[in-house]
Amino acid sequence: AESGYVHFPEAATGGRALDNESSGGNAEQAKYWNSAPGQKWAVHQERLDRLFAAVRDELIRRADPQPGWLVLDVGCGTGDTTLTFAERVGARGNVTGADISDPLLTLARRRAEGRAGIGFLNTDAQTHDFGEGRFDLVASRFGVMFFADPVAAFANLARALRPGGRVVFAAWDAVRENPWMSVSKAAAVARLGPVAADPPGTPGPFAFADAGRVLSILTDAGLTDAAVATDDVLLEVAGSPGDAAELATTLGPVPRIMADHGGTEADRRAIAEATAEAFRPFAVPGFVRVPGRVHFFSAARP
Repeated sequence: AESGYVHFPEAATGGRALDNESSGGNAEQAKYWNSAPGQKWAVHQERLDRLFAAVRDELIRRADPQPGWLVLDVGCGTGDTTLTFAERVGARGNVTGADISDPLLTLARRRAEGRAGIGFLNTDAQTHDFGEGRFDLVASRFGVMFFADPVAAFANLARALRPGGRVVFAAWDAVRENPWMSVSKAAAVARLGPVAADPPGTPGPFAFADAGRVLSILTDAGLTDAAVATDDVLLEVAGSPGDAAELATTLGPVPRIMADHGGTEADRRAIAEATAEAFRPFAVPGFVRVPGRVHFFSAARP
């Protein structure tokens, strides 16, 4: 889901990783994103960039990065948001993309080749020492819901902000508000049977659906002026409902449900067909635009 030190030479070359601290407090997440799921996200990078473009654009608008700023992009993935922030901060600025996934960072570095002011860290943002007061902005699109200890993680990120610096991030609202994932999950459950529900707050895509809980996390981490705005967005996929369903069932909850129940290729095809049928109301010529709902949180270092 992918280099804030003022003097990073790597930022000038847009190139290599600076360290590899992908265990720490989030070892299970590191294992997950360095295996097949991370590889799938890299394979589908172009389609996922388009899918989440509206969320990226709203995140950038709310974060409002200024020329010359130093920005930390947490959970930068394949670098879509990192590259966009770099365009906004310009030649005098600098953007660090931090992630725990080698497959995603490998692609992010390739995309940033030849670009000044961009660097990447393979590290656990919950525990990595980013330095004191380095950044003007810490931002994330869907990259902060996976922390094992979110209070500790945001306290660590707050320390990396300059006084008055802001953290701004996007996180999914409840799964029922996001048919991109709820539809495919429902189709898989209907075909294969239910799966055990994770306890509330378990690290994962919907860990921050409860906005009140997240505001408390930010406050407990020592940040001030914690606020949230919840927006409706459109997630766009080029092609037919069948094309959208193939992407939705390749990623997200379906592979886990298939694995839990020993699903077959015939099961996968049936789930994809049911998902495509549910996506038909969202089809327009040449595209499928699935509605979603996203929280945009912000807070500041005192």
